[in-house]
Amino acid sequence: MTHPISSDERRKIIWAHVYQELLRNAIPDSRFNYDFLSFTPDFRGSASAVDRVVELPCYINASTLLVTSDNSLEQLRYRALKDGKRLLVATYRLRRGFVLLNPARISEDKYELAACLDGMEKPGVGRAVSLAQIRDEDLCVDMCLIGGLAFNKQGVVIWEGQALFEVQWALLQDIKRLASKVPVVAVAHTCQVVDEAQLGVERINPDKAGEVQCDYVVTPESSYQVEVPYRPTSGIDFDTIDPEALNNIPLLQELKGMRMMEQIMAGGGFSQEKKEEKPASPSAQEQIGIDMVEKLLKGYKP
Repeated sequence: MTHPISSDERRKIIWAHVYQELLRNAIPDSRFNYDFLSFTPDFRGSASAVDRVVELPCYINASTLLVTSDNSLEQLRYRALKDGKRLLVATYRLRRGFVLLNPARISEDKYELAACLDGMEKPGVGRAVSLAQIRDEDLCVDMCLIGGLAFNKQGVVIWEGQALFEVQWALLQDIKRLASKVPVVAVAHTCQVVDEAQLGVERINPDKAGEVQCDYVVTPESSYQVEVPYRPTSGIDFDTIDPEALNNIPLLQELKGMRMMEQIMAGGGFSQEKKEEKPASPSAQEQIGIDMVEKLLKGYKP
């Protein structure tokens, strides 16, 4: 019999159950050991899950993949590079933005290095790319591959981890380089995919702002497909962004600067008709945008 408790409480109950099971199946991280709130672990049998993913038509047809920086996806990143696919990978908690891994520009003997988090940012391997570069180089994402700590069979992320996938989704959707119908595939151990009824709680449906429901959840033994997954259709809402996140995630700062400059341009701040007029001093918000864009342009490397 199910109990009428909140979604957050149900998520905590599910994660407490998964955590105990995951301890027996996870591969510890060299730095975080079994601290799953600091990383998403690889797990025994993940190679079999990779074999299932690469057979999906959406993977076969994709050319540019957004892949989260989870340990559980290292083998999948390596396989995707061998398959000739470009990978867009966010750095840990998005602190250094995105890294582009292009197998055409990486020697094959470095694919394994490129697939691991400590190797992809080394010289001659991955290339750091800003949102402006992703937009200007027309890097359109065809498919998303994510890790996570707990899912249900309906493709809802119960407990995400540190990858901040939904922020990545919103950023790329904001600059129109990721469509809302792009398939999302989660890779997890069997113990990370739950049936809420077996735990005596109501099913969890997407109920959070910006939540992205998966098309597939793939484990070493099974694949669960979701017919009509829920997807947000808007980008970043800066009115709801935590100021600490804005301070710690340079991509959010870049997007805010880009938006402000677009507003300035749309307002005719550089139009020919006003050439003879004495330019008005920018507002405080406009100056923030100008400063951000100037900083980005100084570091831009075509």
